[in-house]
Amino acid sequence: MSLNAFSPDHLARTVDVKTPGRLHLGMLSFGVPGIRAYGGVGVMIDRPGVHVRMTRGQPATGDRFHATGPLADRAAAFSHSCAEAWRLGDSAACTIEVLQVPPSHAGLGSGTQLGLAVAAGMRQLFRSPATLATPGAVVRFDTSDAVELARSVGRGRRSCVGIYGFGGGGLIVEGGRFVPADRSSDNDATRSFSPLLARVPLPATWRCVVFGMRDTVGLHGDAEKQAFASLPPVPREISAELSRIALMELLPAAVDGQFAEFSDALLRYGLLAGKPFEQASACLPYAESTAHLIESLQAWEVRGCGQSSWGPTVMACCESDEAADSLVSRFESTELAQQYNTLIARFDSQGAELREIASDQAFVTGRP
Repeated sequence: MSLNAFSPDHLARTVDVKTPGRLHLGMLSFGVPGIRAYGGVGVMIDRPGVHVRMTRGQPATGDRFHATGPLADRAAAFSHSCAEAWRLGDSAACTIEVLQVPPSHAGLGSGTQLGLAVAAGMRQLFRSPATLATPGAVVRFDTSDAVELARSVGRGRRSCVGIYGFGGGGLIVEGGRFVPADRSSDNDATRSFSPLLARVPLPATWRCVVFGMRDTVGLHGDAEKQAFASLPPVPREISAELSRIALMELLPAAVDGQFAEFSDALLRYGLLAGKPFEQASACLPYAESTAHLIESLQAWEVRGCGQSSWGPTVMACCESDEAADSLVSRFESTELAQQYNTLIARFDSQGAELREIASDQAFVTGRP
């Protein structure tokens, strides 16, 4: 679609996009020929998430896409990817202010959420007059929206939990994708995405305590690729048991609001999903501290806990605000509190949101 297909007067001028955060509870399988890879389970939380503000027009710096704030270079690169994928033309330009983003490579899905947020803003600024909202009204995204946006910025090559979470929040189970032997044919324009098998909103009263290790970065980039390349395939019996726990215990408990059963299933799922990664994870500098934290949580009878992705973020489910406050207070009296920041989040059941901002309100505060 050409940028000139629409008159600029019919397009949004400034938009805000906010996303939830993502916690990945573990993969179902990878590495077995003929078996879907990278399917798994995750959940979205209302914070920490991404918040970007984007204004259409040539930036004063002269750059086509000029970004400021944390991860500014990545935000600008995502805009370039969208412009190329959608063939917007050289006149497409905007300013991006990254107002908030979770720590990178910590298990919170910051890269995918930032990429999708920028893509959503680009689509609203340059392609979507039919979905234009009045200033302040909320635009939300469905599964097909999320996949389109992810394709434009090259996300979803492995896990798609964050993609489906962007498009509606919830507890998510995805099925995995067949990875072609010839990776050169696996291009963003045509590649398949791991299908969404189930999405369940968690009870509004439940809470998630997020433990973020200070000044620590998880496995990512080339090191992560090398780790995956060196890992043995997930045994079929482990994939079978993970699938059973996810589909016959975790999801039904979530649907029925059975907190104890949900928490028990979440813990067992996470521990089993981590087995194939044990050798690679043991080498990470935060491995011992993470194990100590999860052991402490279990000793305090907090069953619904586990590490997100490669870590170092750890999550713990609580049945209420009071239980979450009590857990944080207990944790802060321990030596582990010197290593971690904590926050109490709600489980998100709506996904990302976009608002058009009136021109006289854009870039007034510089922060949300």
